[in-house]
Amino acid sequence: MKEGELILLKDKKGKKYIFALKKGEVFVSDKGKISHDEILKKKEGEKIFSSKGEQFLILKPTLADFVLKKLKRISQIIYPKDVGQILVLADIFEGAKVLEAGTGSGALTLYLIRAVGEKGKVYSIDERQDMIETATKNIEQFYQKKIEQIPNLILRKENVSEIKEKDFDRVILDLPNPWHYLEKVKELLKDGGILACWLPTVLQVFELTEKAEKQNFILEGVFETLQREWQKRKIALRPKDRMVAHTGFLIILRKIKP
Repeated sequence: MKEGELILLKDKKGKKYIFALKKGEVFVSDKGKISHDEILKKKEGEKIFSSKGEQFLILKPTLADFVLKKLKRISQIIYPKDVGQILVLADIFEGAKVLEAGTGSGALTLYLIRAVGEKGKVYSIDERQDMIETATKNIEQFYQKKIEQIPNLILRKENVSEIKEKDFDRVILDLPNPWHYLEKVKELLKDGGILACWLPTVLQVFELTEKAEKQNFILEGVFETLQREWQKRKIALRPKDRMVAHTGFLIILRKIKP
């Protein structure tokens, strides 16, 4: 393990703790204390014991772990179950030029950075300065580097109507009124390009689809993802008591020529 990198400790009950390693620091929980110096001597996948004799597994957090456990939020985030749907149905590919409007806390932005790869580019914008500042901190914490050092990301305070860049392969709108920007999106998006919109209510979906069909967009589909986890306890295998049900609707539209 290296100083400064994010680490995940997982106890026997599956509870996860995520933090950055720093020499001289001590991890403290109700299950005891563990010196960061001791963790630094270990390798990923090894076990370590606290001052109370409790066992922890040492792992590096996945992006989903970070988003669910560590990401600072000042708005509702797009959850990993929905991010997967967006990446697949919006066909986010390596080398793509993607516009994300509605950065929020930066959860989807983190996945887009990874999906487009070094040859792609993510332009992520938000009208609120506090959102940009929060997303910046979250992205820098995950990558352990300054925003300026992430070459495939441009993050800034801006409104969709102000964007001057064009020829985007994909546009993703996480806004309450995406139909207001359909004319602008037509200018920004390549012919055949995909517009993905994330909306929480049926009325918003209806409003968008009605207006999009009059603006040279074809509707590829409206999707909702429900996720049910299962658990194994000794010889029993059954669904968990809680289920992640409705979080939002994904609307996929495609730009066509008049």
